[in-house]
Amino acid sequence: MRVSPPSRLDCGILLVSCSVLLVELLLTRIFSVTMFYHLSFMVVSLAMLGFGASGLLVNLFPQRFREENLAAQLVVSCIFFAVTTVAAIGASFLLPVSLETTAENWMRVGAVYALCAIPFVAGGLVVSLILTHHAKQANRLYFFDLLGAALGCLAFIPATNVLGAPTAVLAAAALAASAGVVLGRGVGRLRLAALGTAAVLVVLAIVNTREGFYDVRFIKGSRQPPTLAMKWNSFSRVDVVGTKEELWNPKPPVFAGFSAKLDPEYAVAEVWLRYDADANTQITRFTGDPSTLTHLQYDVSSTAYQMRTYHDVLIIGPGGGRDILTALHMGSGPVTGVEINPITLSLLRTRFKTFSGGLYNDYPGVHMVNDEGRSFLRHGSQHYDLIQASLVDTWAASAAGAYALTENNLYTVEAFEDYLQHLTPDGVVSFTRWFSRPPVESLRVVSLAMAALNDLGVKDPAEHVFVIRTNPEDVLTASLGSILVKHSAFTAAEVAKLRAWAQELGFIVEYAPGTSSEPATDFDRLLGTGSAAFIASYPYDVTPVYDDRPFFFNRVPILRWAGRKLSFVSSTSQSAKLGIGVETLFISLVMTAGCTALLLLLPVVAHRRKARTSGVSTRRGTLWALYFAGLGLGFILVEIVLIQRFSLFLGYPVYSLSVVLFTMLLASGVGSLLAGRLTRAAALRRALVGLCTALVVYAWLLPRVTDAMLGASTSARIAVTVALIAPLGLLMGIPFATGVRRAGAESKDLVPWAWAVNGGSSVFGSTLAVLISMTYGFTASFLCGAVAYALALAVAFVVTRNEQEVAA
Repeated sequence: MRVSPPSRLDCGILLVSCSVLLVELLLTRIFSVTMFYHLSFMVVSLAMLGFGASGLLVNLFPQRFREENLAAQLVVSCIFFAVTTVAAIGASFLLPVSLETTAENWMRVGAVYALCAIPFVAGGLVVSLILTHHAKQANRLYFFDLLGAALGCLAFIPATNVLGAPTAVLAAAALAASAGVVLGRGVGRLRLAALGTAAVLVVLAIVNTREGFYDVRFIKGSRQPPTLAMKWNSFSRVDVVGTKEELWNPKPPVFAGFSAKLDPEYAVAEVWLRYDADANTQITRFTGDPSTLTHLQYDVSSTAYQMRTYHDVLIIGPGGGRDILTALHMGSGPVTGVEINPITLSLLRTRFKTFSGGLYNDYPGVHMVNDEGRSFLRHGSQHYDLIQASLVDTWAASAAGAYALTENNLYTVEAFEDYLQHLTPDGVVSFTRWFSRPPVESLRVVSLAMAALNDLGVKDPAEHVFVIRTNPEDVLTASLGSILVKHSAFTAAEVAKLRAWAQELGFIVEYAPGTSSEPATDFDRLLGTGSAAFIASYPYDVTPVYDDRPFFFNRVPILRWAGRKLSFVSSTSQSAKLGIGVETLFISLVMTAGCTALLLLLPVVAHRRKARTSGVSTRRGTLWALYFAGLGLGFILVEIVLIQRFSLFLGYPVYSLSVVLFTMLLASGVGSLLAGRLTRAAALRRALVGLCTALVVYAWLLPRVTDAMLGASTSARIAVTVALIAPLGLLMGIPFATGVRRAGAESKDLVPWAWAVNGGSSVFGSTLAVLISMTYGFTASFLCGAVAYALALAVAFVVTRNEQEVAA
């Protein structure tokens, strides 16, 4: 079949789709800074419903979207998308959003959502109108739609790295306006307006790189403080808080892990390094002599060094270098630091090189690596005396968009097995976490360690764990705790050393091998003979989590909580409360479910009135809508799981976005283009049967292949990822465009309805996928995607079996 060169419609839909996906990803990145990542997830999910709502508008008001007005309406929609994108995000820069549950705060959240939904409606109108009036070319148009989205995904990384997220918004808006120029043949004045809009936005983007007039003004409900440095990339914004005057001014060090025995007159110059305006780490003034940093030995995270010195130390997530300095001060080394964020390394190696004493610039005994912790371990064979991670969190919205509540893979049973297997025979793993009341996080770390030790054949894990914490009554701050885990059992001499140090500094030993606390602590119960009963009766979830369900920070079992609230089941978690992340997830689920139901039902009501004139019965129209709902739900469930699964496999967040999402979108587009040759209904059904079968096979195959290849080189893992995703993407690209073409042949009214329902179910599915994954794991979520496609297959059998009769 001869392929003609791209038409203006092809190019226009490509540019718009590229811009829309780029704006979606930028919104996620920006809102993770201005709001908390839980709210970021909800707002972007709801705003994306605007994309589906565009199809509803075209379906309900077809007389206003006639084909003779298509060119003018496409140009106006492109301009409107560009202008409202800049205005909506600019307004969100000025609205302080906090975690307060006041009416005023929720009104600000609602305002941000309403403003950001407007451009997505405009962008969706472009795609919906083109598909509606050119349904016969649906397979080809859908290819360019997905190709544009894939290019937007690819452009997101350099755009944020080079321009920063706010300036990248201006560039994305200019791209959308340029789509109006491409689509504006025959409407000269409007085309000129689109060209002018694009030109103005390009100029504004250039000026903004220097002046910064279009930028974040409020973060986490407070005004943006002065910064010494600020840099964006595709998965974070990193800034160094303070002024030049404060930089070299020694002050008493601030950290929750310090003992009250630290001399209150002791002072050291420090600045705060922040990620997405929330997660903090210090850059400490370092002259090159570690022995001068005496305050570090008063820190509870230095517990492991109180037993002995260590020859090889691995620090996971060193941030500003605090844990590395502690190791050097306590006489240990050499030290390897594995830092995932390249901005951190860049800042300490350039602007703060002198301040940090060149710690990250080949300082003797320090080797820095830009990688993800577990990925680094899996690719190497070296063993360490100490592996340490202090307060390593991922409190940021995922770069994959509003598709996940971000957790990392450092807190799973498989992760602790990796740590223990890379220890020397007498080596130690040290994790420092917030020690709340009840100490859910610390208990869960111990639970992970117990499960990993059991899997590695350790008979009595209770002899291999030590837990210590600060006394918040002494230091008047939140308590911080350190959990030490050894491959070999703690000796009596080691325990005695640690207890003596804890007593000297006023720290509290929560658990030590060979001794018992009076009264017994939660850790005594967890590590004792009644461990299983303790976990089952505990009000919060402290069960070990695995790579298939890595939601370490999810404190309350969702189904147990919901069942108790609805009085379906009795539960011991009477006092347990959902975290803010899960609460907003539930709000998002309810709202997206309601909106998706409206996208499905409103056209049903309208269709009843015009069924006679449209030539398609309401029943048949509803079946087509259910078909496209199944496709949207299935696609997003599968997509999210693939992104999550390959995040660990590829070992770097940028790869998950650029390789996984790009490959999937591009392969689906190619599948749509190839499916243009499928003229028989049986071919569509066979494609869906093949897809459902492939998904079931992949659910079993993926974890095994990725686990077996996790230690391969980066290039080999990327090649394996592409090889695994491309065939699945090809199959997933066939059903939507082929269905649009067939539905459009029956009635134009069905096409925008299909677009609306598909978009709404995709957004609803993004929230549903997280809930399923949190409760049952990624494999279950993946299989639910297969079930959604199976429902679409069942409907396809119904709508295509009598196709010839319908056509007649």
